[in-house]
Amino acid sequence: MKNDLTIFVSGAKRLKEHRLTLKALVNNLNGENRLKGCPVTLNMFSYVNLGDNQAEYDEFIMNKTDIILFIIEGRMGEKTKEEFLLASEQFKKTGTPKMYVFMKDGQERTPEFLELERLISDHCDSYYIEYSNLEDLEYKVKERLIQEVDALMESAKTSPKKTIKNLKIWSWLATLAFAGLLIASVWGWISRSDDVTLLFIGGGSAVRCLEEEYKDVGNVYDYDNSICIAVPTSTSWPIISSEVMQHHAIKGENVSKPFYPVCLSAMQADESSFLKMSSRTQFVGKGSVLSFHLGDDYLCMYVKKSYQNELIDGKDAINTRELADFLRVISQQNVKIFTTEEGSGTLTYYQNSLKPYGIPLTKEALGEHVDKFTDLTPKSKIRGDEMPYIMLGSRYYVAKEVYDEGDCRPIKVLDEDGNPIQKSIFLYFAGYNEDGGTSYWIPDAMVKLLLKIDPEFGDIIKKNRIPRENERIIVSLNNYLPGN
Repeated sequence: MKNDLTIFVSGAKRLKEHRLTLKALVNNLNGENRLKGCPVTLNMFSYVNLGDNQAEYDEFIMNKTDIILFIIEGRMGEKTKEEFLLASEQFKKTGTPKMYVFMKDGQERTPEFLELERLISDHCDSYYIEYSNLEDLEYKVKERLIQEVDALMESAKTSPKKTIKNLKIWSWLATLAFAGLLIASVWGWISRSDDVTLLFIGGGSAVRCLEEEYKDVGNVYDYDNSICIAVPTSTSWPIISSEVMQHHAIKGENVSKPFYPVCLSAMQADESSFLKMSSRTQFVGKGSVLSFHLGDDYLCMYVKKSYQNELIDGKDAINTRELADFLRVISQQNVKIFTTEEGSGTLTYYQNSLKPYGIPLTKEALGEHVDKFTDLTPKSKIRGDEMPYIMLGSRYYVAKEVYDEGDCRPIKVLDEDGNPIQKSIFLYFAGYNEDGGTSYWIPDAMVKLLLKIDPEFGDIIKKNRIPRENERIIVSLNNYLPGN
């Protein structure tokens, strides 16, 4: 297994603070990896390490770099542009280096800026990622580096026979698809018709929201001709990307169409969420990601009734500052802290809300009492006879068997202004270009699901086609319904 990733930071020399911040970030990630027993080491370089020899830059980018980070504030300098084009050409030939472009938001849309957007769209393996300040840049770079490390770790676990070729998504998905094909064959789900097996992928809060707000759908885990697998949002979005780019469900008599992924997410995606495999131009040429806003959820902490603490005793709501103080206290007590999976929408909302108070929700920060609960089924690790515990969940995300037994009580989480911290829940799926790009085609199974969600979709979807009104990466179907 490859146990290191070489990262090169490209950008104007004046961005010294940015390079130092990212260098410190990599050092911290390496420390976290060692504590977790992860063997992957991140090595970060910039012009500081290579001096002013452009030939050394070129050699390093082409043959030694796994990931290159472009940091742009204002215009892209000529040297940065040369490195960008070189990395782009090398990626087309060999598949490395992986390119991420981070651009400061709020820049004036001058002709030069629009030309820069076009350059990135045409040559980069993803669209650019906006950041608001140095802290935001650090957070967004960290998020993507963690994904790269996870992908490297997962690829080491998957045998070559189970690898899905030409898909730049986590290699564990190959195992999932292979196992799914065996299951589908046994039950006779695979046919040579327009029908597909819906693969629901997403978090527990989104699954439960769909079930409770749209009664005609029923139990998602037992939905007709489907499979439901709970995975974090950060894992499910790349699967939708691959579906758009690979066009798996193209109609044809000799084409088996076993799976059509449907992402249920408690996070709102932006264009960069899906542009991991292609440029924006390539992506919209194949299709788009269709989105439907299912509803809203709010953060809700659940506490074992037998546990007493002066910070929460008798309360039915707690603000983020109080929650931060509470977590500091109980991390020193014999109390179990349950969170959702890393990368899930629910945990991301908690992390962002607690970040100003310096509370990271990790075993390293809060001790060995931190654990995960993963979905709404009895697979959850929480039992009624557990030691005192809290669950950092939401109205829709709670270990159901514990809640039904009446062993815990909910406490709503508020922001500093006293308002519930809400998270929106979305449905994402692939729409393929049809009729010369004037409409999106979706399979029968997806049409049936949309009609269960809202019968008025019957006035919009004709012969599996939805009118294409723009060339956006993410198309909101809420805008198609009357009254929106």
